[in-house]
Amino acid sequence: MKKIVSFALLLCLLMTLTSFAAAEISGDAAVPTKCPIMITNAGQGPGGKMGRLLVSRAGTLVEDQDFFYVDVPYAADVNARDYGAIVIVIGSTDKGLGATGITIDQEIDRVNEVMARAKEVGTPVIAVMLEKDKRSDVSTNANERCIDAVCPLASWMVVIKDVNTDGRYDAFKTEYGIPLTILDNSMDFIALVQQAFVKE
Repeated sequence: MKKIVSFALLLCLLMTLTSFAAAEISGDAAVPTKCPIMITNAGQGPGGKMGRLLVSRAGTLVEDQDFFYVDVPYAADVNARDYGAIVIVIGSTDKGLGATGITIDQEIDRVNEVMARAKEVGTPVIAVMLEKDKRSDVSTNANERCIDAVCPLASWMVVIKDVNTDGRYDAFKTEYGIPLTILDNSMDFIALVQQAFVKE
């Protein structure tokens, strides 16, 4: 019985290692980024909270010390600390917008203010997309508007491959010269955090 249990545990371990080996980070290399960083969202989807969780799971950064999660930041929050970067996780949902009581127009105005202040004070913005593609054929949908508000002014883009099937982010890379790192899936963000974010 012990041999069967040991074999089962070994099999599980091998499967886990295989899944990590299969994970892939491609495109441009991780951009070294000094802490502390701010993690937030554009669009009021769940991506910001997902980013916060994955950064925590990386085990290398301490919340409220090396990184700070700000649910709905405004321009003044950008220079509230000496941030090494602002990580903006893009993704919009009607539920998220409804919960905050704002419209997508108001959200885009807020994001534009944050981006403008970050540029003004020289704080890099890292545009991140961790959720599967929610874009539609309607060019004015919420996700497209959030992407357009953040990506052209970002210093680095990190996206899962499922959202770049149409080359949307490749186009930003080509037009604006922004490094683009592609993740197989959202869990690969953990490894990227361990590579990129440097504690002083």
